[in-house]
Amino acid sequence: MRLIVDTDTAGDDVFSLLLALRTPGVELDAVTICAGNVAFEQQVENALYTIEAADRSGDVPVYRGADRPLLREWVDAAYVHGADGMGESNFPRARQRPAPGHAVDVIVRTVMEAPGDVTILAQAPLTNVALAYLREPAIARATRHLYVMGGTNNGIGNVTPAAEYNFYVDPEAARIVLGAGFDATLVDWNLCRRDGLFTHEQLDAIAALDTPLARFFGAVNRKVLEYCVSVGMPGSTHPDLLACAIALDDAVVLRSVRVAVDVETQGELTRGYCLVDSLHETDREPNVRIVEAADADLVFERFVEILR
Repeated sequence: MRLIVDTDTAGDDVFSLLLALRTPGVELDAVTICAGNVAFEQQVENALYTIEAADRSGDVPVYRGADRPLLREWVDAAYVHGADGMGESNFPRARQRPAPGHAVDVIVRTVMEAPGDVTILAQAPLTNVALAYLREPAIARATRHLYVMGGTNNGIGNVTPAAEYNFYVDPEAARIVLGAGFDATLVDWNLCRRDGLFTHEQLDAIAALDTPLARFFGAVNRKVLEYCVSVGMPGSTHPDLLACAIALDDAVVLRSVRVAVDVETQGELTRGYCLVDSLHETDREPNVRIVEAADADLVFERFVEILR
């Protein structure tokens, strides 16, 4: 499959990239960077270093994209991932450097040159994807499928009680993208909190591998694990990894439903709230497939094989 990964590379974004980079049959056309988790240029460096860690240096271009949300002030998540987004590992600068050109142009060009062939995995705020759609609305129908990690399915958020981080950072972009007509699958925070969590026992099993990639995982995951434990979770969450696993193989999806989904942009208390019309109380046509259950064991097994 041909794939573009749009990312705010920090923490679990790194592991999603590893899965895409190391899975046979995946042609990763580009990694595009969007303002999100940590300082923008640090996110660029993190993507480049991850490609190098996966032994793919020079194979996959990394493009800078939107370095701020459409209308809002940027909100970071360094308190979760560490200031460097890599568990305060302070890795050296990668040999590969960013490719010339803007991510939005790359997304439009790549999709429109091969209509129906290119899948997009959006695991950051949706600024780049929204700008690409506004630049060329035809990409919505020309994209093979759009997988989005973001929002909540009538549940509790992770940055406010109402909102998940990616949708909170750029709610206008999220609303544009979900209403654009993409054939889209939403992998929401509540699903990820349940089916995208690695327990302490699973984390111990990864550490026991003692391979270079397993050690890399442990270093990058260190701050995320500390944060998750501090808020009462029995392990570390891996939402982007889960979204990538679903994008690469739909067998990971155990249950899903097509529903109408929208994003709140005006609410005083509910900025970024993801409205999922699961009871069909509006007259809106379904616009998104939302995953309700995923095979967590299968995701873990496939990731361990990558690290092994």
